[in-house]
Amino acid sequence: MSPDAGRRCRIALRVAAGLGIGLVVAANVAAVRFGETIDSYLSSDEVDVSDVRVEAQMARDEKLSEEVEAEGLVLVQNRGDVLPLPRDVDRVNVFGWGSTQWVGGGSGSGGVAGECEGILQALTDEGIAYNEALAKMYRNFQGERPFLSNGSLNTHDYEFCRLYEPSVEDEGLYTPELLQEAREYSSTAIVVLSRVSGESIDCPREQFRVTTKGGPVKRSMARHYLEPSPEEEALIRYVAANYQNVVVLVNSTNPMELGVVESVEGVDACMLVGATGTTGARAVVRALWGDVNPSGRTTDTYAYDFSTAPSWANAGADGEGHYLDAGGCYPADGTLNGNVGTREAYDSVRFVDYAEGIYVGYRWYETADAEGFWEGERTSHGEGYNGVVQYPFGHGLSYTDFSWQVVSRDPLRGGELDPDGSVTTVVRVTNTGSRAGKDVVELYATPPYEHGGIEKPSTQLVAFAKTDELQPGQSQDVTLSFDVRSLASYDCYDANGNGFAGWELERGSYRIELKRDAHTLATCAHASVSYELPHDHPYPDDARTGARVSNRFTGSSAEAGVSIDGSSTGSPLRLLTRADFRGSFPKNRDVDRTMPDAVRILNRYDAGQARAQDSRYDGEVQMTQQPSQAKARFYALERHGRLTALGRALGEDYDDERWDSLLGQLSQGQMEQLVLHGYSHTSELGVIGKPRSKELDGSSQASSFNQLRWGVGFPNPTTLAQTWNPSLSRRFGQAVGMECAMLGIDGWYAPACNLHRTPLGGRNYEYYSEDPLVSGVMAARTIEGARQAGTYTYLKHLALNEQDSYRDSLYTWLSEQSLRELYLEPFRRSVEDGGCTGVMSSYNRIGAIWAGGSEALVDGVLRGEWGFRGSVITDYSDHHAYMNADQMLRAGGSLFMDGVFDDGGFALDTTTPNFRRRLRAASKDVLYTWLNARASNLGYNDAAAAAGEATLDRPAKTKGTSLVLVVVSLVDALVAGTVVVRAAMRIRRRRRA
Repeated sequence: MSPDAGRRCRIALRVAAGLGIGLVVAANVAAVRFGETIDSYLSSDEVDVSDVRVEAQMARDEKLSEEVEAEGLVLVQNRGDVLPLPRDVDRVNVFGWGSTQWVGGGSGSGGVAGECEGILQALTDEGIAYNEALAKMYRNFQGERPFLSNGSLNTHDYEFCRLYEPSVEDEGLYTPELLQEAREYSSTAIVVLSRVSGESIDCPREQFRVTTKGGPVKRSMARHYLEPSPEEEALIRYVAANYQNVVVLVNSTNPMELGVVESVEGVDACMLVGATGTTGARAVVRALWGDVNPSGRTTDTYAYDFSTAPSWANAGADGEGHYLDAGGCYPADGTLNGNVGTREAYDSVRFVDYAEGIYVGYRWYETADAEGFWEGERTSHGEGYNGVVQYPFGHGLSYTDFSWQVVSRDPLRGGELDPDGSVTTVVRVTNTGSRAGKDVVELYATPPYEHGGIEKPSTQLVAFAKTDELQPGQSQDVTLSFDVRSLASYDCYDANGNGFAGWELERGSYRIELKRDAHTLATCAHASVSYELPHDHPYPDDARTGARVSNRFTGSSAEAGVSIDGSSTGSPLRLLTRADFRGSFPKNRDVDRTMPDAVRILNRYDAGQARAQDSRYDGEVQMTQQPSQAKARFYALERHGRLTALGRALGEDYDDERWDSLLGQLSQGQMEQLVLHGYSHTSELGVIGKPRSKELDGSSQASSFNQLRWGVGFPNPTTLAQTWNPSLSRRFGQAVGMECAMLGIDGWYAPACNLHRTPLGGRNYEYYSEDPLVSGVMAARTIEGARQAGTYTYLKHLALNEQDSYRDSLYTWLSEQSLRELYLEPFRRSVEDGGCTGVMSSYNRIGAIWAGGSEALVDGVLRGEWGFRGSVITDYSDHHAYMNADQMLRAGGSLFMDGVFDDGGFALDTTTPNFRRRLRAASKDVLYTWLNARASNLGYNDAAAAAGEATLDRPAKTKGTSLVLVVVSLVDALVAGTVVVRAAMRIRRRRRA
């Protein structure tokens, strides 16, 4: 070999080695970057639990799921007591295309994975035959929902929200022979009305209908998605005219306009069944035949016409406005919308105005009635209120009757209210009917109102209770109690002119009423009593924490100087006011407007804003120096899947002095790694004995986009709320918490307690109610139950995620009164009463500032006023420039959900004392959330064992073999071997030359 050839050979060897090393490095970088995400998805951890135990848990939870559905069913109509059906009715016709495409859950992160049993299979399971020829015809017409597999996250509303229903006059499908045979098959008919909604799109205000097999999509502006279509209405009329027993089942994720079931003669019964989960449809069938007595109550107001609500004008995609001159602002800067299934750029920057103020749901309908808003008006359904509201909030029928008797009250009626006291009413409920059943007792309050003063509803729910199952003649005393403080209004504008802005009770007479629903006073003696408050009483501090509560979002106190009601921007909201309902009722959405400069400069977070936040803490925060690299391990929070004594102690005490030295073991790089990568997992920290955690979505189920196995699908949270049974919500939390443990899951992205501000909400199926009390109580109990099982939760979505259309960067404007009285109240209850240690922020903005980056919201209200201790995670960050990790951390956030690519990063200054203080606090909060749940499980089991009750024994989870590392090792070996072989071959060839 010549010297030149030798030189070329050496160069070739170096190049080959370089390429090989490059491939190895790239593979290892990929492993570091994606490994934990992939491992989390593949569930490589090992859980010490047998298949037998898992199957037993799932079987118990299926029964619990059916129990939830049974108590959450709402019987809203039962003419002639046609229900329950007689036992000799053992075959039925089931009409409606939705009968073959039964809705088990909504679409998106809160959906239900796996097969859901529908009404037809449930009938079969319960020994009831159904007309299979009808079902075959519907399947032949349209086999499935075409966009269901894509989901709402990958479709437009005109795709996902299509209505499929053949015309009953289409003799090619409803042949004369088919209809004749159906009449001969059974005189009993069930008609299914179904609707499904989902994440990222709200229900459209028009209908997209397919009425013929393989036919075109008909677009109709005359009806919205939540009205019966012309084909559905015609089908109901046909069935009502031809069958003896007619029952309509509303299998929907959202409320519907249901006037047709009342106005059409021959429709005997109607039942709201919600989305039933994996096996809940069995409970529907049992209820139809009387094995279950419906005891649910509505958690929304069902109006004949949804446009009678003041929120309607500014609801859904059509209720959003556009900033006229916002080109170049996020997201109208070329950003692609990831929620429509195509590469489609955002065409504008949108806003939504909560112009209805506090008058949401029954707070509007009942107050409008009290003010005579509908006086003299008549619709086809009746006069005044009765022509507007079909089913009030809290409404529901039963197969039996109950009487109520007030047993005791404290204080006695006619007395004075103690502003720092409580009101307690004991009611004796007696089953006076002939069937066993459960009843719901509801207590409402009417505060004094001065014309032009603080906005107040004419009635608001203050307490509720559900009885046990009572046999005929059996009685039970239930206690309803509430703090007088809960009657306070948030007077953000000092509307009464007493010099105080904040929570306060105004002097005057307060009426406390037992009601069957929000509109119907109970008929028992002393159902209504009044108490006096002689003087105004302000509440400057939080009752639980003692922290000062004051305006943080309004006027001069507003974050970044931008009031969330728009008053500081030149575009003030025109809010609905009780002083002039007719003149201030929003008839159309607010018009498009220019973006104020004060809003524009906050469009995206930048170095200047970061410096401004950091500088506020100059001199107050000492520089915390973390080690440049991890120290040798001498702390262990967990061993072999079990908490150590130290881990339990830190989980039980956020203020334990050992936290400081523990956090001192972590380098800044480790803390950043922990905080920046929060999608579906948190990082392993071997130096302190913290394993990698796994988290998942699923408001109705232990399931997720990142999960290969899942648990039982429960009825959707609205159906759970319709049980009005907090103990059932706690048992649900325990069940899912234990399923998570058996599936290797540590944390659960649930529950969700945003409100049903409008019926159109795409994620209403994940949320409980239009009422903050019901929502807060049910969420708190679910959180409590999950923690008892050792699973931490992330309560969603803080805050104002009532609107899903174009949610990315949606500017949301409202009054601080409605923010605090309605939209924050369920979160407060969940934190202060439910022990919530995890919260997820939302996509939208509160005024001009992203919710997850709002220091006023996260650090001020959540942590400061409510004393929240735990971690705050962002929602999925599609675009890091908007949902910004630097902004999140400085606002008091803890975890950045950077997405499947695990590519989150801090882009701004990470050396300031404030940043390092926030980073250390965030790391502590992430650790505490995990430890507290596990410690809570141990504490619960200790107490249960001492009381002789069943424990929730969480199986141990240990680190398994990482498939990612196995693959990387194989790649390393393959590349290294290839380099050696190729080098040897090159040398051999050169020598021959």
